[in-house]
Amino acid sequence: MGETPFESFFHDPRRRGQARGSRARRRPLERSFRCRASLRGPAVAPLAQYEEFVRLHEEISARPGVYARRLWLCGLGAATIVAALMFGGVGLIRGMLDVQVPVFIGRDVGAESAALAYSLCAITAALQATALLHLLIGVAERPVRAFVWIGGTAVALVTLLPLTLRVPAAAALVTAGLNLIGGTALVGLLAAIAPACVRRSRTRRRRRP
Repeated sequence: MGETPFESFFHDPRRRGQARGSRARRRPLERSFRCRASLRGPAVAPLAQYEEFVRLHEEISARPGVYARRLWLCGLGAATIVAALMFGGVGLIRGMLDVQVPVFIGRDVGAESAALAYSLCAITAALQATALLHLLIGVAERPVRAFVWIGGTAVALVTLLPLTLRVPAAAALVTAGLNLIGGTALVGLLAAIAPACVRRSRTRRRRRP
């Protein structure tokens, strides 16, 4: 009894090899249109990658924190330096050179009292600047740059303010110089210590099993 065409196809090794070759030739084309997630790995892999992406995005977009104790200790140190600078400058210029500095304090006030009053003003300004820097670290994208812009504007205003008063020119110029030196020192010190007081989140990637 003769073989049918169907049986002869399976019994002929050449035809079976041709069929396997045709299927092998079609596999690269089929694989190119298949979903990549279904080729390798379990079906839960895309979900795990999405959760990892969301976690990393939340950590990167989170606002940086601040080491408050470190910041305020450095702020107090900067306030002490600026206050000592103002106390020595006012005491020396007013006591030895008899120049009415600062011009905001009357001539009848002694040199020590004027120097103490201006040093207290410097401490108050330093504490306010530290509070401003603390606020900017929490809300600003670039807190140091924003602080330098605001602080520089404030220093320019207090430097120009004595020049607008009707006082002796020498007193106005010396007071403006003291304000410029003290304000620049304060802004520079706080801007220098600000990066060390910023606490950023550390991104840790989980190892894939």
